Parts: sequence; C-alpha cells; structure tokens
Amino acid sequence: MANLFDNLGNKIFSRSTRIVDEGLNRAIPGDNFIAKSARSIIGSQAERLLSNALNPGGASSGGNTQANVSFNAENDIRARLALSPQSGPLFYKDGSNQLMAPLGQTDGVVWPYTPNINVSYSASYAGQNPSHTNYTQQSYGMSSVDQISVVGQFTANNQDEARYLLATLWFLKSATKSFYGTDQNRGTPPPVLRFSAHGVHMFKSVPVVITNTVQDFESNVDYIDTPLQPGSGSIGNMTRVPTLITINVTLQPVVSRSAQQRFSLENYAKGRLVGGSRGLGGTP
Repeated sequence: MANLFDNLGNKIFSRSTRIVDEGLNRAIPGDNFIAKSARSIIGSQAERLLSNALNPGGASSGGNTQANVSFNAENDIRARLALSPQSGPLFYKDGSNQLMAPLGQTDGVVWPYTPNINVSYSASYAGQNPSHTNYTQQSYGMSSVDQISVVGQFTANNQDEARYLLATLWFLKSATKSFYGTDQNRGTPPPVLRFSAHGVHMFKSVPVVITNTVQDFESNVDYIDTPLQPGSGSIGNMTRVPTLITINVTLQPVVSRSAQQRFSLENYAKGRLVGGSRGLGGTP
C-alpha cells in the first residue's frame, strides 16, 4: 500500500512539474541566456514548493503537515560546548545555580547560528644538513592539533533567549577560572569541556579547555532587560544583555595520556576514534 501511494505521489509531482515547465515556456519564451536563466530560477523555486507541499506566497496548502522535533545531544549536529560526563554537579549541572540553569535544557552552550570554526593540524620536522650534500634531510619530530577558534553570533529577541545568552556568557568566562579560595577542591584547574559540531566525523565530543573568550558588547545594538527568573520583574533583579552579540571562543584540545595510548593511525584514518557525549572523548 505504501508503494502505491509513493508511486501516485511521484506521478502527481511529475505532472505538476511538467505543467510548471510548460507554463514557464509560454510566459518566458526565447532561447537567449536571460530567458533560460529566468526559467531555471523560477522553475527550481516552484519545484521546491511543490516537493514540500507548499504554495507560493506562503498560502495554505490545505494539507495536514506535522513535524516531529526531538532533542538528543548524542545525535545533535549543532555546535555545542558542554561539560564532560565526569564533571559532577558543576555550573549548569548544579541545581542551585539559577544563573546557568537555561543551559541544562541543551546540555551546554549551543550556538543558535552556525559559527565560524578554524582549526589547524601540523607535523613538525627537524632538518639535518650533512656536509657536502645538496638537500636537507628531514627527521620527523611530532604532530599536534592547534587551538580551535569558534566565532559565532547570539541573539536575544525575548527574555527566554536573553536568559540563555546571559547563562552562556557566565559559563564561558567561568570555565576559564580555577577552583580557589573557599572552594573545597581549591587548586583544581579549570574544567575540561567537550566540543561537538557538524556530526560524528567532524568534531564529536572533543575534550577541550577554554584558553580565551572575547565577548563584544557593542554600543550600536539594542539591549534587553531580563530577570534571573521568569516572572521576576523587580529592578534589582534585572540584567541587560545585547540583542545581538558576537562571541569568540578559543579552545585547546586536550588529549590525555591514556587516550594517546589508545591511539591508532589506522583506526583514526577510518574515523573510529570519535567520542560520545556520555563516554570517552574523541581524538581531534
């Protein structure tokens, strides 16, 4: 039965596409470059609308279209910076931390818009120059993964987004601090985080630490007042955040000694050393 409906749908779509093409040929005749380009652009737009059961101009399609959306940090391909599974009740995982509570819903900071990500991989060689030779002999020294730069924008169009942005700002700068003073575990360095972006074989739960974050509070954008908790509108509880901000984060990959012992170039080249959000970290 399913195949019958699929075949019927394909026939309807094919006939609709043919009708669109015939109409475009009558409306925009000619074989010159401009006419062909116009038919191609308009035709591709019409086919996209037809394939998604949409009408031009946003008109109602008359159908019942339902989208099922679910969140799962394990298969989410958005750029995310999260605490490691072994972090314990820290930051947004601390039930008493109301400031970072919004990050608990997304298991860390999720960039709402695709950020610019730059990373460099390098191998170093030492040159040997024997006497009376024409070329330098290269000896391999080591390989390394340099810092990962993540630059992206955040917006705050309402108080919920503003609270999320405020939590993000505090998470990023808090992750550059060590435990000190009155902390029970004082002397412990800043926490190791997990960075993921663009799916399994790109950046998957890579252990990192934040070495630098730059937060640009520009004067030419609007600012929105947001309370720490929804429904609390007292002036003393308000904080202003920009409606648009660019955040720069510099991450340093951290590969533990045990992870280096598990390394295999053959497995690495096959994409088998990827990490999991709740397991071992991935090898960058």
